[in-house]
Amino acid sequence: MKYIEYIVVLVIFLFLFFGIFLFNYKKGNRLSKNLLGIFFISLGLVVADVFLQINNTYAEFPRFAYIFTSLPFTLGPLIWLLTKSVTKRNFKLTTKDYLHFLPFIITILIFVFTYHIHSIAYKQEFLRQVETRENLPQILSSIFIFSVMMGYIFYSFKQLKTYQKEMKNLHSDVNKINLEWLRHILIGFVLIISISAITQILLHIFRKDGYWLNYFLIALLLGVFYFIISSITKGLKSGDIFSNLVYEPLESVPSSDLNKDKKIDKEKLATLKKLMIEELPFLNPSLSLQTLADQLNCSSRELSTIINQGTGKSFFDFINSYRIQFAKDKIHQTAKEGMTILEIMYASGFNSKSSFNTAFKKHTGFTPTQWKNQLTNK
Repeated sequence: MKYIEYIVVLVIFLFLFFGIFLFNYKKGNRLSKNLLGIFFISLGLVVADVFLQINNTYAEFPRFAYIFTSLPFTLGPLIWLLTKSVTKRNFKLTTKDYLHFLPFIITILIFVFTYHIHSIAYKQEFLRQVETRENLPQILSSIFIFSVMMGYIFYSFKQLKTYQKEMKNLHSDVNKINLEWLRHILIGFVLIISISAITQILLHIFRKDGYWLNYFLIALLLGVFYFIISSITKGLKSGDIFSNLVYEPLESVPSSDLNKDKKIDKEKLATLKKLMIEELPFLNPSLSLQTLADQLNCSSRELSTIINQGTGKSFFDFINSYRIQFAKDKIHQTAKEGMTILEIMYASGFNSKSSFNTAFKKHTGFTPTQWKNQLTNK
């Protein structure tokens, strides 16, 4: 059974190592890095606490019990503040933000006065009584902590979804600013706290026969750990991780207004469509709402309204529809000339193969290669 302990120690070490690494990572926003670093360190210590409980280690070393018990209350606020720090321009922590950690501080104080200040004999008796008490209160406590963290995750997903919608109203290329790495972390966090909650509940139910829970914990934890690390690696490769990204909700039209009956300047809509056909601004891979608004001599908010209400599309989808049509024409013109799909992709204003393939399939039902093969086989 020793190999299981080695695996757990390795996993915990990697969580802690990665957390410390983020404190020293020079690129990007310091606040975001620190929040994610603290999050990973706390997560590693929570995993260590669960493992030590499973192995009944605290019964032998009572002075170390209830040191990390309060840490789960930090995970929800940390992931929520991390989400805000990378989706809002110039985000800074305020007194109100620190209030999220009040349950963590209160829990620490409770354990200090009810456990830590007492003698070893008192602690041993305290742990013995906990072992013999009814399981229901402890199970309800685990469920409560799980519910609180799920609440923070819900609002983090909601904030991320709002951000992604806003980005599609502001930029024609969201490949590096869509925060997919953060979405993967949130999903991974859901899995981790679910595993921890289930493990804690099973531990309370099967106290004497709980050693088999090692297998349950390790098998799932390794999978979740790989998922989290791969997500962070993806984020690091994207080049924009932890940077304060452009989030300008006042400059775009909220998605909730998309289906509302709003009056738009039909003349400007016609001018916009003419501009798209004659000057081909969509061929600029970094075209933004503001850039196009400047060309049309209007505000970005007005242009967003014209596009959203006049076409029923976000700025991102509107621009991509022109790019895809341009790519289709290019494929048709060069189907037998040997021009590669990659060359067509760049010529059409895309700079990401995955984004090009996704957009092309969304608008045509085929991948670029399939579309080209259809033409060449005729």
